[in-house]
Amino acid sequence: DEVAPTCLPLHYSYGMSVLNSHLLRGASVVIEGSGMLGRGFWTAVRQHKITSLAGVPYHYEMLRRLRFDPARYPSLRTLTQAGGRLRPELVAHFNEAMRAVGGRMFVMYGQTEAAPRMATLPAERLADKLGSVGPALPGGKFSIRDDAGVETTDAQVTGEVIYRGPNVMMGYAESETELAFGDETGGTLSTGDIGHLDEDGYLYLTGRLKRIGKIFGNRVNLDDVELLARSTGSDIAAVAAVPADDKVVLYLEGAPERLCRCVASTLSERLHLNATGFDVRSIDALPLLANGKLDYPTLERRTLERDA
Repeated sequence: DEVAPTCLPLHYSYGMSVLNSHLLRGASVVIEGSGMLGRGFWTAVRQHKITSLAGVPYHYEMLRRLRFDPARYPSLRTLTQAGGRLRPELVAHFNEAMRAVGGRMFVMYGQTEAAPRMATLPAERLADKLGSVGPALPGGKFSIRDDAGVETTDAQVTGEVIYRGPNVMMGYAESETELAFGDETGGTLSTGDIGHLDEDGYLYLTGRLKRIGKIFGNRVNLDDVELLARSTGSDIAAVAAVPADDKVVLYLEGAPERLCRCVASTLSERLHLNATGFDVRSIDALPLLANGKLDYPTLERRTLERDA
């Protein structure tokens, strides 16, 4: 009797996992193209008696602003969240809202390379493990690789999250020849995420190791974003992109406000993402390291301080 809508793109692994899991169990899927923030979507929720919703952090941020109340939709009993870190206060808010109507909320963690789920925080542990994405799924295992390259499962050690499990991909193939290479990963995935385990083996994520950002749950290469920004006009002296909560912040050296707006619009058009996901700011001079390279850590700290 489970009914889920297509509120996530099917080319996105999270959206595809919702479709596949429901079809595998003989449940129903409602094809609804208006999007979770559209009026037609909520009409469909009532009409088809939708039982679960899957969203990324941006969706839940918007639902909070819209004062979403699950009590208005009696059939709805489950919320799931993945695609990036949702603010703990919002996790607590939606968990309490669902519990008030006898429902549940699940926070999950995954990557496309792991088909795509690696962890789920049980609904009954959400309150006392707030901020965690849960333990590894059955058959999987997390470890942490510290700065010295040593892997450990000890609690409170921060480093890159390593996942091992039967759901890890065989590798990347960009040609017909590479398709014949066989399993190149051995079931091990270096996630590029930074985090730590607690004493119960629950994972807490704290950041990204690689130059990858997320905009409304969509992964973007920050170096590619910089290249696209530079292509907007020859009057862009220098640009640096850093990740923020569900958006990318770009710093343009000596840029007027008009150019900042133009860059945000161009990136939105090129990458097919809402322009609000690109926070373009002017800066007098980009900070540099002693070797002349951009000082990204300083920019990230500046971003956190301003957005705090």
